[in-house]
Amino acid sequence: MSDRPELTDYLGFFEAEPEILHPEVGWYYGAKFVSVRNCDRIVAIIAPDDGEISFRWWHNGTLRADFNLKGVVDWNLECNAQREVLFLKFQQPGIGFFSLQLKPTISFSWVTEWA
Repeated sequence: MSDRPELTDYLGFFEAEPEILHPEVGWYYGAKFVSVRNCDRIVAIIAPDDGEISFRWWHNGTLRADFNLKGVVDWNLECNAQREVLFLKFQQPGIGFFSLQLKPTISFSWVTEWA
């Protein structure tokens, strides 16, 4: 598990070179990754210092996921031989975590607590 992943960690996770969206202030305020893997196309923008991530995933040309999350306070990558997952925690009470897995298959989960 990597605490506060660096740009090189995301390079491996997304398997793509990033476009730095705000080079004057650094990648922490926006890095865009576009990855094509067989029938899947992924476009992700991460901005750890702004606490934001957007993610779009197409499979065979059909949009399967489209989300824009804000209020992320903790970014962790878990990469091993079995899987690669990005875990996100949020500042809002009641939101447990969000996980985005890209290997071995693309999946995501959102855990919240009910009042």
